[in-house]
Amino acid sequence: GLPRQVERRDRRVAQSEWSRDWLAPSYRMGETQHVYALQVLAQALGGGQTGRLYRVLVLDRKVALDANAGYSAQSLGWSAFGISVTPAAQRTMDETADAARQVVDQMLRDGVTADEIDLAKQRLLAAAIYARDSLASGPRMYGSTLTTGGTIADVDEWPQRIAAVTREQVMSAAKAVLTDQRYVTSHLLPEGAG
Repeated sequence: GLPRQVERRDRRVAQSEWSRDWLAPSYRMGETQHVYALQVLAQALGGGQTGRLYRVLVLDRKVALDANAGYSAQSLGWSAFGISVTPAAQRTMDETADAARQVVDQMLRDGVTADEIDLAKQRLLAAAIYARDSLASGPRMYGSTLTTGGTIADVDEWPQRIAAVTREQVMSAAKAVLTDQRYVTSHLLPEGAG
C-alpha cells in the first residue's frame, strides 16, 4: 500500500506546505475515461485565484496564504491528482489541512457548479491556445504526447474533449479518484520548524 504520510524538512523551504496526492489514471493507465474530467476538476479546485481552494481558504477563511490543485494526464504509468496549501501566519498545519479537506469533502458531497466548470474549461482552453501558438511549446506538446504513446489526433482533439466534459463526468471522476484509500499526505517544513 501507499505510505500514508511523509514529512520532509529542508533549509531551502521558506514556508511550510501541506499536500495530498491521490493515485490517478493517466491517458495510458487506470480508468482513462476520467482523464479529461480530472483536468477540468483540477482547474475548478485549484486553478489559480479563481479555484475553489484559493477562494475559500485564502480569500474567505484566511487560513492559507496559497492553495493549488494539479493533475497531468501525460504519464506512461499512473498519475497523481494533488492539492497543496500553505498555512497562513498564526495558523497551524493541522488547521489549514482540516480546512482544505473540508473544501474537498464539500465538493464531493455537493458537487461543482456549472459556473466553476465553465470557468475551468475557459482557463484550460485559453492556456492551450497560448501554448499551441507559442513556437517553443507547440512542438513540445506534440513531442511529449507522442513519447507517452499518444497520437497527433490526441493533441488536436484535446480542446473538443475538454469542452465536452460535463458536470456529471467531473463528479464521477472526483468520486472515483479522491477516495480515502489511495493517497499520500506530505508535510514540507523549513528546517527547525515545529
